[in-house]
Amino acid sequence: MGFYQMFVLVSLMFLLLIVIMVSRIMKKTIKPMQGMTISMFFSMNVGLTLGILFGVTFQGNLFYSTIISIILGASIGFLSGCNFGLLPMLEGLMAGLMAGMMGAMLGEMVDGGQSIVLIRIFLLLSIFTYFFICATSK
Repeated sequence: MGFYQMFVLVSLMFLLLIVIMVSRIMKKTIKPMQGMTISMFFSMNVGLTLGILFGVTFQGNLFYSTIISIILGASIGFLSGCNFGLLPMLEGLMAGLMAGMMGAMLGEMVDGGQSIVLIRIFLLLSIFTYFFICATSK
């Protein structure tokens, strides 16, 4: 793994910690349906980002990139939804699983330069999760 891949992974893990901490702090003001939406939004963006990243990293080996992306996307979705209850946890898990699979297929189809643009877009959308939590908690 190169520096760029490690930077993306560390950024996503840091963002996961921020989302978990902020959602735990604002848990009382967030309604259950908003928690489900936050969990789905975050895990979908992270799953797509990871899928594209691993799809390009393991270009030509769709099986490994899909398995790794599915496991990480589902885990992150599970963790992002655990503060809100059982349904948001399941929603995040399944959205992360599905996004990891779709992202791996997309990462397999694009080349390196195009994947960097897609990863930046999905990282930006993942960062917007923080603002989404803050906006829904009022």
